[in-house]
Amino acid sequence: MINSPIIFYYFNLTGTQSYCRLVEDSFHKTGRTRPIEFRSWNCYSGIPKNDGDLYAFDGVVLSALVEKGLLRPVPDSVYPEDVFPWIMEKSLVGGKAYGLSFMLCSNALICRKKDDLNIRNIMELHEDVAIPLRSMVMYYYIQAMCSNRDPLRRLKVMEHLLDLIGGRAFLSESSLADYDGINRFNREECRYFLGFTESIRYFKPDDYVIRFVNFSESSSDNKSLFMADFVSLGIQVPDEKLSDCLALMQIMAGEQFVYDACMLDGQLQYFLPANRCVFPRLTEQAPLYDHLYCLLNYKENGLLRYGKRYYKDFNRQEDVLLQFLWEISGWKSGKV
Repeated sequence: MINSPIIFYYFNLTGTQSYCRLVEDSFHKTGRTRPIEFRSWNCYSGIPKNDGDLYAFDGVVLSALVEKGLLRPVPDSVYPEDVFPWIMEKSLVGGKAYGLSFMLCSNALICRKKDDLNIRNIMELHEDVAIPLRSMVMYYYIQAMCSNRDPLRRLKVMEHLLDLIGGRAFLSESSLADYDGINRFNREECRYFLGFTESIRYFKPDDYVIRFVNFSESSSDNKSLFMADFVSLGIQVPDEKLSDCLALMQIMAGEQFVYDACMLDGQLQYFLPANRCVFPRLTEQAPLYDHLYCLLNYKENGLLRYGKRYYKDFNRQEDVLLQFLWEISGWKSGKV
């Protein structure tokens, strides 16, 4: 059927219904009339059905989705010239591009300008820090693994993170919602906050310093790892939908859509765009974007990706790592 909808599996980037409305409105403003059927999907917890025309997801699962046969390579004709080149170069699977990136995020160490100690790596911190260790432990370990060849140094970094949060009392908290790091930081119970830049929209007005976290003991390692949000073609996209699907992918990776997503509901979201052209416009909203652009416009940056066994291994490895941290904190009985 000519008017059959685009089946779009997505995870909500913003936590509001405005995201789906933005996708739909941006598509239809181009004159295309095909409806979009949105199907919510948590890309971290399970594999979606293979009937999707488009999938939006965190690139940490990219290799796993390709291995499961869900995604179709992107034609060279839709290569996004305005996206930071290192993103596309480092998101290839088997030498092929399987998606277009539209947004980034990374673990950032944030403090008020008045409190800045010019910290160059996580090991230089020796005070209480607001860190969501319980919910982000595997991502921290992956970054520690990429930054340290020696396995013992990786574990030393993880033990240090445990010390920074205050030990097992905080490790036992079950979720980021319980962790309450934003309020701890706002109350100035700690000078440093480890989290994503979008948390800044919940901070009190102030001048903030942002550095992407170095999970090593080196002060010279400035290679940052970023998570990237992708939109990809499903493996079974019918020919009659292909043109509309490719158009929507290009829209989502384009300057206007990314800017609108960063200013969703009229409020600056403090996201990290994958599109370079958006930064001058965002700098007009918040000068710190000029600094963020300099950090992102570095060809040695990397993508945080897991292998094709993500859905088999990730949660199991996370449990093992949490158990290790739990035991070294002094409690040796029971699963975390």
